[in-house]
Amino acid sequence: MKTFTRFFGLCVLLLAAVAVPVYSQNLTLDAAIDEAASYFIPRLSSGVRVALVHFEAPTGRLSDYIFDEMWKRFEDSKKFVMVDRRNTDRIEAEIRYQLETGRVNDDQVVSITKQHGAQILIYGVMNSFGQEYRLTITTTEVEKASSSQRPFTVRSDNRLASLLISSPDDEVERAVSVMARTLDRRTTITIGRIIYAGTQTVSSLSSWLKNGIITNAQKQREKFQVATEGESSNFAVATRGMTVETPVVNTNIQAVISGTYSPLDNGAEVSLQLISTQGNKAILASQKFFIPAAELDRRKLSLLPPEGNTVINKASFEAKQQAVIPYSGTNNKWAFTITPDVLDGIYYDGDYMTMQIYSERDCYFRIMHVDVNGITQIIYPASENDNNFIRAGQTRRIPDNTRYRMHQPFGEEMILASGYDQPFSPNQQSGTVPFSAAAVTRGMTVEKKGSGSPAGNNTMTPSVTAKFSYTILPRM
Repeated sequence: MKTFTRFFGLCVLLLAAVAVPVYSQNLTLDAAIDEAASYFIPRLSSGVRVALVHFEAPTGRLSDYIFDEMWKRFEDSKKFVMVDRRNTDRIEAEIRYQLETGRVNDDQVVSITKQHGAQILIYGVMNSFGQEYRLTITTTEVEKASSSQRPFTVRSDNRLASLLISSPDDEVERAVSVMARTLDRRTTITIGRIIYAGTQTVSSLSSWLKNGIITNAQKQREKFQVATEGESSNFAVATRGMTVETPVVNTNIQAVISGTYSPLDNGAEVSLQLISTQGNKAILASQKFFIPAAELDRRKLSLLPPEGNTVINKASFEAKQQAVIPYSGTNNKWAFTITPDVLDGIYYDGDYMTMQIYSERDCYFRIMHVDVNGITQIIYPASENDNNFIRAGQTRRIPDNTRYRMHQPFGEEMILASGYDQPFSPNQQSGTVPFSAAAVTRGMTVEKKGSGSPAGNNTMTPSVTAKFSYTILPRM
């Protein structure tokens, strides 16, 4: 399985002149941890501030065990000042975030570690190799940006076997627990979108993860206060996408748990982040875990959204994502967004949808709907009663004359919005067409309202575009 090797490997590559590895062979897990501590403790200067971050391992339970045992040995040596565990979690979260966004470099890693008062950073990774495992531990001296690394070969025993058994429910519980302990006070949170990486797509896996996060967050009463549905809805309205800007309504939500999941050959990797809604929207904590394919099958969880009574095939899913690239907003001339009233992008049979559209400048807009079956239709403006003009800096709630009700067939649908600096006639935009890249592109050309100009003679392309996707699921 793919794990967090990239995190530790990049830290080594970026920070270190790494020592030539010397393999200690065929040890039990506890013996490997003992030998690692015995090797590194004498080699580090007395009185330095040491920070351990969680070890990458096939399961969260194994990662926690290695971390706790290494921490105990370093602390019991009475040779070092141990950095507070909440700070080590924050160091880990910030470095992981930098790696995931591709912005990490050696100066940033050193800076992050220094900010939390550490002089020595200790981390590691445990990977499987056939019937054995390799535990590689690295210590980095922050001031000198130099590292020492030592690998250990670990044989399977009863303790290791027990730590390798972890259900997805355990992994979600652990992830929430780790995020909770980074906080120093009770924090009101809501659950944001948990999406297929690189898209806005949510699925049955998204819904399952959300429910698991809420259940476990409610157990962490000293650290988490889970917002009500009404508070979460207000927060969704007050924020445009996951970029928290000046709210249009008051909310008490202080942080959001959002995430992504990525397909692997034998399952899915889930990445969760606890993001502050205050100040610079800092990443407070970050956790990853793996869900085996067998567990996804057993729970009937899909990474892709439903399409009627089945799951959309990957080719159709990718074609759909490709077709709406013109609505990505990449070439927008000003800020223009459209977002649903639910933060997680999930609606259930019978729910009603509203959406928020925002424009930095005066413009005329239209909204297209792509349904589960790939039928595209303009839903706003749909009649002469619809006012599709929006003033600069205004946020409009749509619909205003009708209601949008969610119903079968279940699956992923899309909302595509475009803004123009000229008015256009809604009468020429009615009707449905099959969804395709060509249809969407053609749909981006609207007819001007010109005095004496025959319909269709004058056309223009949008100045701005925006989109979101959402998933309709059967009500539990």
